[in-house]
Amino acid sequence: MLEGIPEFPSFCEVTLDLAPALAPFLRSLSPEVSEFTFTNLYLFRAAHAYRVSRRAGLLLVTARGYDGTPYAFPPLGSGDVEEAALRLCEHLVGQGAAPLLSPVPSALARSVFGGPRWVVTPDRDQADYVYRRDDLAELPGKAYHKRKNRLAKLLREEAEGYAYGALGEDHVEDCLALAEGWCELRCSIERPSTFLETAATREALTCRDRLGLRGGVVLLGGRARAFCLGEELNPETFVVHFEKAELGREGLAQLINRDFCLRGLQGYRYVNREQDLGDPGLRQAKEAYHPAFLVEKCRVAPR
Repeated sequence: MLEGIPEFPSFCEVTLDLAPALAPFLRSLSPEVSEFTFTNLYLFRAAHAYRVSRRAGLLLVTARGYDGTPYAFPPLGSGDVEEAALRLCEHLVGQGAAPLLSPVPSALARSVFGGPRWVVTPDRDQADYVYRRDDLAELPGKAYHKRKNRLAKLLREEAEGYAYGALGEDHVEDCLALAEGWCELRCSIERPSTFLETAATREALTCRDRLGLRGGVVLLGGRARAFCLGEELNPETFVVHFEKAELGREGLAQLINRDFCLRGLQGYRYVNREQDLGDPGLRQAKEAYHPAFLVEKCRVAPR
């Protein structure tokens, strides 16, 4: 039941109280796509203006991109997805927007939207990077030589004060300061998404227990200098939603990545580290860790 969610064409905002109703529908595809979590809907509810509705056993979600472009998720759940998608596209047009569904997993695009009435366009900028947990934890072979060198240098310099731990309440103040420090140096009006991401990071840290998030911290000199935070995406995959490291200390980002995978993610086969959004520097950094595969996503519109 989608209790508390209005019938289409009415929509409502995403609140914490809706988590029990929304979670089963977001997981209905045994998701690989990082956006299909309640955490994403809730923490980015302002950034993307997420609104939810229900129709014939399906969850409908409308949103806006960072550039203000309206779009909708593909209908989620069990039912006539194609029919609901057509009604959702009509709703977008009625709101003065172009009819656009995104992100649509490639398998769903083929099975539901492969017919002549739809136009399907691959969206490389939104593809999720998925890595083998063992690769990130062990950094094997020559492919990870540079990462191992950075780690070795940092650990030589900080050996006496270094420790790793699960992210707990006593680390939150330091982690909030890390997020703010990162934003002071990296957030800019040219990239408004950086401010929105920082706001989501702050809320993730303070609401992590209610959202079912867990993470790790790297401690140097008794203070958290790097952290990450995420959740289970499917039984084989953990998705890292947030990761921050103190700027100016080379190797810290590599260290929290390695330590969390090594000590915090036993039992998972894969780690989803989300998309690069078309940013060349971020794409280079993600590719340098040699993903096992990309989760391909598409944009779908009526022909």
